[in-house]
Amino acid sequence: MPAEEPRRRRGRYLAGEADLPKYSPDIGLRSIDGHLTRTGTQVMAWYRLAAQAWSFRSDSQREVLIRQIAAQLGELQGRWLHIRVTTRPYPVHMWAESFDNNALGRLPDVPGGLGWDGFLEGEQRHLMGLSMSDKEVFLGIEVSGRSILDRWVEKAAPVLGKVAPAAARAELSALTSEVGHLDELVAGSGLDAVPATGDDVAWLMHRSCSLGLPAPRTISATTNSRWETEDLAAFTDGVDMFQEPYAPTVRVVGRLRSATVQRNVAVLTVGLMDGLRIPEVDDPWMQHSDRLPFPVEWSARIYVRRPEEVAGELQRQMGKVRSQIRHYTHDHDLDPPMSLARQAERVLEVEDELTNGLTQLNTRLYGWWRIAVSGRDEAEAVSRAQQVLEIYRPKVQIEHPEAQYRYAREFIPGEPLASTAYRRRGSVMWAAAAVPAATASVGDRRGIMLGETCTATRRPVAWDPWLAQEVRRASGLTAVVGGLGSGKSFLTGLIVYKTLRAGARWTVLDPSGPLAALTRLPELAPFSRHINLLRAEPGILNPYRVVAEPRADHFADEDEPERAWRRERSLAAATRRRLVLDVLTGLVPYDVARLPHTRIVLLRAVREVGGAPDRHPGMVIDTLRRHARDGEEHAGVVADFLEERRELPQAALLFPDTSRDDPWQADRDYRLTVLTMQGMSLPRPGSPREEWTDAESLAVELLNLASWLTQRTIYDADRNLRKGVALDETHFLSQVPTGKVLIDRLARDSRKFNVRALFASQLAGDLLRVSGFASLVNAVFVGRTDDEEAQTEALRLLRVPTGVGYEQMLGTLSPRPRHDDRPDDTPRQFVFADGHGGVEKIRIDLEAPHLDHVREALDTNPDANRIAVRGVPGAAALLAPDEPAPLGAVSDERTEAARRAVRARNGAGQAPSLSAAEAELLDDEDLDLFDDLDDLAVDGGRSRGNGNGSGPAGSRSPGDDRVHGGAVR
Repeated sequence: MPAEEPRRRRGRYLAGEADLPKYSPDIGLRSIDGHLTRTGTQVMAWYRLAAQAWSFRSDSQREVLIRQIAAQLGELQGRWLHIRVTTRPYPVHMWAESFDNNALGRLPDVPGGLGWDGFLEGEQRHLMGLSMSDKEVFLGIEVSGRSILDRWVEKAAPVLGKVAPAAARAELSALTSEVGHLDELVAGSGLDAVPATGDDVAWLMHRSCSLGLPAPRTISATTNSRWETEDLAAFTDGVDMFQEPYAPTVRVVGRLRSATVQRNVAVLTVGLMDGLRIPEVDDPWMQHSDRLPFPVEWSARIYVRRPEEVAGELQRQMGKVRSQIRHYTHDHDLDPPMSLARQAERVLEVEDELTNGLTQLNTRLYGWWRIAVSGRDEAEAVSRAQQVLEIYRPKVQIEHPEAQYRYAREFIPGEPLASTAYRRRGSVMWAAAAVPAATASVGDRRGIMLGETCTATRRPVAWDPWLAQEVRRASGLTAVVGGLGSGKSFLTGLIVYKTLRAGARWTVLDPSGPLAALTRLPELAPFSRHINLLRAEPGILNPYRVVAEPRADHFADEDEPERAWRRERSLAAATRRRLVLDVLTGLVPYDVARLPHTRIVLLRAVREVGGAPDRHPGMVIDTLRRHARDGEEHAGVVADFLEERRELPQAALLFPDTSRDDPWQADRDYRLTVLTMQGMSLPRPGSPREEWTDAESLAVELLNLASWLTQRTIYDADRNLRKGVALDETHFLSQVPTGKVLIDRLARDSRKFNVRALFASQLAGDLLRVSGFASLVNAVFVGRTDDEEAQTEALRLLRVPTGVGYEQMLGTLSPRPRHDDRPDDTPRQFVFADGHGGVEKIRIDLEAPHLDHVREALDTNPDANRIAVRGVPGAAALLAPDEPAPLGAVSDERTEAARRAVRARNGAGQAPSLSAAEAELLDDEDLDLFDDLDDLAVDGGRSRGNGNGSGPAGSRSPGDDRVHGGAVR
């Protein structure tokens, strides 16, 4: 008995792993290790393909891309490939987090205005409501087949992992060299693939096992890139597929955030395909589905054939063709049908391709391409499947096969092929022409939201205007080009508003004045000022003051700071002399200005005055008078003309009142300064200078000086601060020598001083005429452009190929029905080049509910209905003095006072009479005073209006306490 005791103990079983049930997943996959997946018979390496730009590229560039992809596929002979195209919801939370972290020095919240949290939350809600997603393309490549020993080691892994860990990983170790070769092969230009990360593989498995179910906004990040067999239950548990016999869809039921969700999925397959001319006529055929308004999933199983396999098949096929031809010609003395002759010719062509030229590009393959669409019910899924069929007709046949359950399983990595039906054969060039990774790629993911792409792929467009300067060490020069009504002002206002909220500082020169409405927004008003230069203090545009004096601290990082600072001061003085010379030359009549002697006497006087910042043009006139007294007769003639121009009201902006302080010195740091010149009469764009009137010549010179005044703020602030300068009507600057110098200076200093400079112009050619502009420009926005020459120049600015059909596309931006008489307030379209290789057509979006007040402020479309609604002087102000106001019309106190003053002066019902002095002013065509309505004294010395055309006299809006030419209004 004692001897039997040990035997009973040895035979007795203890509770442990031996009694646990074995888990076997209902999918073919058995484990995941990094980017490698293993089934019972195969090991595949998974890669994520980089997005490939297709829009706005020449046919030669597209052909190069197709050839590069084909060459990489040709190197994969004898391997199975699995292409999976899926979508991932745009990471709104990730963008919001990056945008919030990137908003350095943002504005503090203002009571009654939209706060930062409300702004950021509104942007996120609007983005999530658009339901846009990113296209993701994965490529699985067979590394090797698995032997019986490999499968035995896998089954024994729980024991071997403890006893001999190295043996359990021997298979993967043996594949290291081959996997490294594949990593290098697919990383080249064409596929531009990188090994999939653990999160990528998890996302692919989730989207494949839960085919058709809504994608989660977020997915838990994995800390380990290895999944054992038992871990795969995370992808399969809670998801089931059902199919009724002969049903056109498969029903997928799963859980999403503890709720049961059901979708019907229709799986289609690519059938017969006519000859496609890619890229000359057709787009990549896998990209067609991106145009649909719902997500589409792709799964392609491809086998790249070896040359010897194809050669043997070709010989057999050629033998069949020759036998059939001989049957016609020898046996029946008949001509063979042309279809048979074409088959024979095609076989010979393929045989020649395989025996000559680049083997990689002539490799053959066969495969199966499946498409999956989902709907909330079967009717919606079938309807969407029909839309897929329609979008591919007539060149590509899309079939809707039976056995939907098995076809749906094909989308899961590691699952076997459902059926060999609908096999497609072709060359690697044909397969590469599908370009599965072609998509819209423009902008970044940390900047402001501009809108969305509106080409084949629809996705959000974010843009950080300071990414180029701070990260990529590039220029901050930006061109905004488009004809009248193309939306340039709206786009500029959107960029200025959103970047201001994120902490930037802006100075905007808007001659026409609509952007001044930004300074009255409650959240911006305490940090903004609006200066109407035509009503500002005398000397605000003194040419000697608009050029900033260099600061010594800006040159601290130079090799020789003192020498660099002195050199820059000398350059600034030379710029002032050249600027005042150009301005004074522009003030004299054109016939006098083009005389060589005029330039000579002005140059002498300007040099004598010097280029110090404390000078003014009056000193130049005094110097000309002195030269005239010394015998220079022409100097006196030029001085007389300048004195005459000096008497003009607008010319007073050039000549300061020496008894006052500098009008540009502000008492506080403003985040937004808008300079306007309402009422200024500019020449017609493109008109020669000799046709300009005196008033138009003065307006161009004032615009030039105002542009220089705008850039002064760059050099007065810390060079590291994010600053912006926006200049409108810049096509006139290109016609003035110092205007070209200004554009060139802003372009070259934008990176050093962290500036984003926006140049708005109606014609791209005006900017291209500035030397070096095309090479220095970073980002470009091109709106609707109709003229053929202007279209070509706009494409040059975009660095897009010309002469390949893109010119006509610029004329179709922002389309509008011809017979629609409703206000044209549709969002405008632009072609956007982000400066980093991305070029796409985008749609500007400011339709979020939290930005309604911004959209209304930037709306420059005229509308007579706003008069009665807002209570501004309108319908009542247009009536005759004795005409009663219409019922419901609004008449404010200022309008009534003006009407009473007119009646008192002229008598009710009588025509207005003019004094002799007023008649003399009207006879002078050089004076245009009707735009200055604020100077009208009303009601016997009553206080003037607030100057913004709204509200009664003496009232002020919250944003009206701002500096106006150095004095607080």
